[in-house]
Amino acid sequence: MDPKLRNLEIFRIFALTQNVTETARLVRISQPAVSQILRDLESLLGLTLYKRVGRTLQLTAEARAILPDITKLIAQMGALRNQVEGLRDAKAGHLSIASVPTMINNLIPDAISDFRKSRPSVRLRIMSMTASDVANQVRTENAEVGLTFLPVNGNGLDIQPLLKTEMVCLLPRGHHLQKHAVITPELLRNETVMAQGPETPPGFALRDTFDQFGISDLIVVEVNQSGVALPMVKRGMGVALAHPFVLDINDPDVVAIPFEPHVELILALVFPKFATRSQLTVAFVGEFKTRIQAHSTMLAEHSLRGEML
Repeated sequence: MDPKLRNLEIFRIFALTQNVTETARLVRISQPAVSQILRDLESLLGLTLYKRVGRTLQLTAEARAILPDITKLIAQMGALRNQVEGLRDAKAGHLSIASVPTMINNLIPDAISDFRKSRPSVRLRIMSMTASDVANQVRTENAEVGLTFLPVNGNGLDIQPLLKTEMVCLLPRGHHLQKHAVITPELLRNETVMAQGPETPPGFALRDTFDQFGISDLIVVEVNQSGVALPMVKRGMGVALAHPFVLDINDPDVVAIPFEPHVELILALVFPKFATRSQLTVAFVGEFKTRIQAHSTMLAEHSLRGEML
């Protein structure tokens, strides 16, 4: 019996999703190919790994019994690959980073620029995606590190909260509300207000707060990420409730003003729970923390919250 490591990895992902279609999407192969790999693995092991219950698939007791050992084996092989790569050349290799779009628009490019000054041979893969997809890419080890806002599904993840901040109100420079030190819902009653929808962590936090204060009807234009609202604010089409990372604090066209009631947001690093972190991952995280610390200080200088955790 000598199952291929790749087939074991696909089985582990299937065990997390218990859905052939979703497994195929995550590993980027066809659905029939995933089904064939699972059948081949069952034949090789002499075990039934899943069964259909109604319209869903469920792992068998035998599959659940061997899953921890398979997970450990995959983690050990990943650690071996990282160790060999680090021994061969500590300044070469591959690093995959998954992030929500805002970090890629601002902070990640600066961190990568510093990271590559002493590591020009490193090959990078940068993925911009939703918070849930960031979690999936890291969980399935398609990315070594992810950057996202909380909450996310923590299954299979090592989550490290990094910075605590709050929603701000973005105004076109010269807007009549710019004279206020704090923007409240009452000040926005007659404004076109843009904000993320509740399917995103910032949008979820915003709607949850709004529901508590009975102001859920305040948002007029719903966007899927804060960066979508920014150019509309610049064009004077309205104001936006967003996290402060979306804005270059020195932007001549937009100003950020604290919003009350406070809508707290937490930015986090996420890592695969069972994988050993490579030296490249550790180095990149160090550079990013330096950048986020500098940005936090800049936010504080403009009366905006940025508290390192």
